[in-house]
Amino acid sequence: LGWKLFWYLTDDAFIAFRYVSNSILGYGYVWNPPPFKPVEGYTSFLWVLVLDVVWRIFGVMPPDSANWISLGFSYLTLALSMIMFYRFDWNPRLKKFRIWFLILFLGAVLANRTFLAWTSSGLETAMFNFFLIYWVYSSFCLNPASRNWMWSISVSTSLVYLTRPDGLLFSAAT
Repeated sequence: LGWKLFWYLTDDAFIAFRYVSNSILGYGYVWNPPPFKPVEGYTSFLWVLVLDVVWRIFGVMPPDSANWISLGFSYLTLALSMIMFYRFDWNPRLKKFRIWFLILFLGAVLANRTFLAWTSSGLETAMFNFFLIYWVYSSFCLNPASRNWMWSISVSTSLVYLTRPDGLLFSAAT
């Protein structure tokens, strides 16, 4: 309901859409096709790649698929947040109330106008948020002595960076 209420496509999303369109036409990820020199101007390589793959496999153009993909990543963010919530080391006195805390947490997130607005927009924000929460999960919820930790932290760091350049900060933190 909140996704529909705040649904929109921002004008910046059409930058990525243009790169995807030129790729579909066989020119690669360029702003203008030849005879112009190739120009790379997108900042979210993984988002452009996801939109391109969805168009090629399912035939759904980016303006029609971007917000649905963002909604999917928003659901994944909520699911991973709930997993993290349950993995907290709860005080025994509070543990019996954790379902109520979870309901309160979900209510706060789902009533947050910013979260709801970025579940659409056509931008990579929801994907970046999911990979960032995945990085937090990998960093703080997995045992650093396990093989899963090294694999998970490496994958999450790579994905957050490939989604947006500011993800490089998380590579440095890792």
